[in-house]
Amino acid sequence: MKNEIKYIFIGLIMVLFSACKKEYTTYDGQTVVEFIPAVNSKSQGTVAAPGSDNAKVQLVGAQRTADLELTYTVDASSTAVEGVHYSLPNKGKFTLPANSSFGYIKINLIPGSIPNNTTTSQKKLVLKLAGNADVPASANYKTYTLTITF
Repeated sequence: MKNEIKYIFIGLIMVLFSACKKEYTTYDGQTVVEFIPAVNSKSQGTVAAPGSDNAKVQLVGAQRTADLELTYTVDASSTAVEGVHYSLPNKGKFTLPANSSFGYIKINLIPGSIPNNTTTSQKKLVLKLAGNADVPASANYKTYTLTITF
C-alpha cells in the first residue's frame, strides 16, 4: 500500500512538471517610435552649470541593423522660445543607433532666461515626433512636454 501511494505521488509530480511550458511573447504590431516618459521638468541651471535634458525616444518593434534617422518638430503650443530659453543642437533631426531600442534628443537650456518670480517662473517646450517614412510616431506617445524652471 505504501509503495502504491509513493508511485502515485511520483506520477503526479512528473505530470505536473511536464505540463510546465515557458511561453515567450514578442511584439507583432506596427513598429513605431515614442517618447518615454512623455513629460519632464528641468531647471535652466546657472552660467557655470547650464541645465540640459535628453528626451528619450523608444523604438517599439524589432531593432534595426542600421541607424534610424528620425524627425521631430517644436509644437506651436510651446511657451519656451528657441534661442531664448533653449537650443536644439540637431534642429529637428536625431538618430536612433543601430541595434538599439532607444535614442535621445539633446535639449540645451539657457541659464538666466527665466526670471525668479511666481507668475513667469516656468516655460514649456513641447516636441512632436514625426518619425520617418518607414517608422511613424506612436499616436499615443508622440508628444514630449518639458517644463523649464528657474
